[in-house]
Amino acid sequence: MSSKRIKWIDTCKGIGIILVIVGHTPIDPTARSIIYAFHMPLFFFFSGYFFSENRYKNLKEIAISKFKSLIIPYISFSIISVFLLRFFFDQPIALRVFLEQMIISKRNSISYDDPIWFLTSLFTIEILFYLLARFSKNIHIRLLSVILIGFTSSILLKVFAGGTILPWSLDQSLYYLIYFGFGHYIKGINFFKKNKTRSFIIILNSTLFLALILFQEVYYSFWNLLSLPSSLFSIFDAIIWAILGISFVILISQFLSFISLLNFLGKNSLILMSLHIPLGFNFYNNLIRARLNIEIPNLNLFGIAATLCAILILIPTCLIINRFFPFILGRNMNINPLKITKKS
Repeated sequence: MSSKRIKWIDTCKGIGIILVIVGHTPIDPTARSIIYAFHMPLFFFFSGYFFSENRYKNLKEIAISKFKSLIIPYISFSIISVFLLRFFFDQPIALRVFLEQMIISKRNSISYDDPIWFLTSLFTIEILFYLLARFSKNIHIRLLSVILIGFTSSILLKVFAGGTILPWSLDQSLYYLIYFGFGHYIKGINFFKKNKTRSFIIILNSTLFLALILFQEVYYSFWNLLSLPSSLFSIFDAIIWAILGISFVILISQFLSFISLLNFLGKNSLILMSLHIPLGFNFYNNLIRARLNIEIPNLNLFGIAATLCAILILIPTCLIINRFFPFILGRNMNINPLKITKKS
């Protein structure tokens, strides 16, 4: 990929990680629901966009690779989060609870750092999609397969009705597999080869996204006329919001890619996703607001302040981790969890 393409994708991820952080603050519920409609699909989409099964010879090789790039950071940030909570913010967590939550890795059930469920979920998705890719080389069949898997699993596991969350958030993974597969499909057909600011589909989707925000009542009135079962309506609605939201972020990234900060945040989105709550928010609440006795009456202002504070704290943290502790991110490591060599 050219440096220009990487730059705009980093901008997309930078916008996305800001939305993730803002979405974890007590902002207006309507604004949060809009953010939640597409911010995680965005990351799964680009993960699929960069996926290539040809990089790996077999299942073992991809499992080792993804263990390094996803599970090592998951374990590392789990330990760092508990360390921060215990020794810096006086919020101890029982060892048994920590190990149980880390091993099971259920979405909304990782009390010390809930956003890192994304890492185990993505690990599962990458392995599943690799198996699917080995089964069929046709990108159209792959896309159709992930859509069928996503629809079926979402209905059977009641993903949108608050069903039971499975270990490693498998229920969510099967749903988010749709966006991973969609990103892989977009790469396969070279959709982004043309100027994205002139893409009719991108512009149309972005316009529809803004229209949905402004005229939600009209939009949902239309759905009511169809009288679909709630399970089908939920997944159709979720996919529409997600695809239109992703398109909107892609469009605006073309005009914001000159902002170095967004590119930096995008390149370090893994660190920001993993540490904005245990480090960023806790630092803001316990060492700034508490010490200075700051009271912010407006929840939206509180959310913006917490987000800015978290980002400012995590910028030097990203630099330190990348420079001195890259092994936290699974880099510069020679680890094979499935084989212990004689030399080792």
